[in-house]
Amino acid sequence: MELEGVEELLSELQKLGDQSKRVENKALREAGSVVEDAIKNEAPVRSGTLKKSIKTSGVKTKDGMKHVEVGPGNDGFYGKFIEFGTVHIKANPFMGRGYEKSKNEAMNKISEEIRKGLGL
Repeated sequence: MELEGVEELLSELQKLGDQSKRVENKALREAGSVVEDAIKNEAPVRSGTLKKSIKTSGVKTKDGMKHVEVGPGNDGFYGKFIEFGTVHIKANPFMGRGYEKSKNEAMNKISEEIRKGLGL
């Protein structure tokens, strides 16, 4: 997901130096939490293990881009089978639905946290 119209926020954020990293990380964690809640709301519940295993990772960097990952942990390894289906079960894309329902709110949360960090 990419933010549009926040180029000026990002340039202001870069001026902060080390503090900018904390602001960026907090914004990503907060946005991940929004997506996590939406995915949990969409998760099918049989025993509750899958829903409980859905977590937001810490901030990671890949190819120079910071991100967080949201999804089932080891206890909910079978979430991928539910999401994409198998030969024996029909796909139930709960993670995709949760992401789609929450992506705008997550983008707004990132923008809000950056503005807060900049004191705007």
